[in-house]
Amino acid sequence: MSKILILAIALVCGLISTGFAAEEFEEDVIPTSAGDLSITFIGHGTLMFTFGGKTIHVDPVALEADYTKMPQADLILVTHEHGDHLDPDVIEILRKESTDIVLS
Repeated sequence: MSKILILAIALVCGLISTGFAAEEFEEDVIPTSAGDLSITFIGHGTLMFTFGGKTIHVDPVALEADYTKMPQADLILVTHEHGDHLDPDVIEILRKESTDIVLS
């Protein structure tokens, strides 16, 4: 009985701690003569670029990240209308009044 209780407690603690873990994404920084270009792979076809104080999101979808914790976009690019590339709810989170949105 005590082994089952210890296992149950360990599982609950593990589940709770994963909820608080920060999302980590693969990021490449490319130095240019105009400053660093940061390219962040969020997942699947989803990317974030930062350059010169501007942020560009490509195919942002909720399945890949918690966008409430990410910088709002100056530009949002959507490559096509499939649900794994187009998420209107995420676009609403990322957009600000001056955000340009390009849908192809």
